Amino acid sequence: MTQKAVNNAKVLYRLNISRSDVEEAHKIFTKAPFLLETLTNPVVSEEAKEVVLDKIARQSGMPELLENFMKMMCRIGEIGQITDIFNCYYEYWDKMNHILHAKVIYADDKAKEEKEAIQKQLESIYPDEKVVLSEETDASLLGGYVVRVGYEEYDHSYEGKLRRLERKLTGR
Repeated sequence: MTQKAVNNAKVLYRLNISRSDVEEAHKIFTKAPFLLETLTNPVVSEEAKEVVLDKIARQSGMPELLENFMKMMCRIGEIGQITDIFNCYYEYWDKMNHILHAKVIYADDKAKEEKEAIQKQLESIYPDEKVVLSEETDASLLGGYVVRVGYEEYDHSYEGKLRRLERKLTGR
């Protein structure tokens, strides 16, 4: 992701377009990858690109603001980053709406029983945020779980405990 994509995502957010409309536009670009190829092709004229975007907007019921945003991205040559812009928009939208994404990595299915306790613990650490957990399994943890929230990691795995014990014993 480039800084331009982040900045354009913030502009898109400030246009007050609903997240569901942005998700619909994202689906269109995901389902039709040739569309992005057409819109980034320098041989295709600006007028032709706008006609394509007009037809898509009309058929999908896309808001005019979103359509104009995509036309502007075409004009300034940033339409090639539209999927990055959408992804940055989701991150920024979540941040502005106090939604915190946490990833829980379990060693096995037994550790999944602790999901509610993990959820409550994160809600107490981040009281102003709505916590959304995603789950993953990694057998290399030996047991327990690891919780990742942004740049922070809460390691409750056996592997992590062994590493901490090793550091204590070796004085590192």
